[in-house]
Amino acid sequence: MGSDSSGRIIANIFICLSIFILPWWLSISLILVSFFIFKPFYEGLLFGLLIDLLYFNQRELFYNLPAVFISLVVIFILVQLLGKQLRMRN
Repeated sequence: MGSDSSGRIIANIFICLSIFILPWWLSISLILVSFFIFKPFYEGLLFGLLIDLLYFNQRELFYNLPAVFISLVVIFILVQLLGKQLRMRN
């Protein structure tokens, strides 16, 4: 087990605990930071879905789809695409 995988496990545990203890916006901030640190951080999408299921009620935004989850999917895709573009220029 490398340092990346152990750091990833610690981040997953910390984010999972933060979902239940900290405010939702702080947990989302941790997920966004993890998107940049760990490539690819698919677990963040599952955590976003969990936040939506626990804290948000349905609304008209995104036709009653989970708004945090949809937003995190879009950000995840952008981070992956921009990360590849930035690495190619170096």
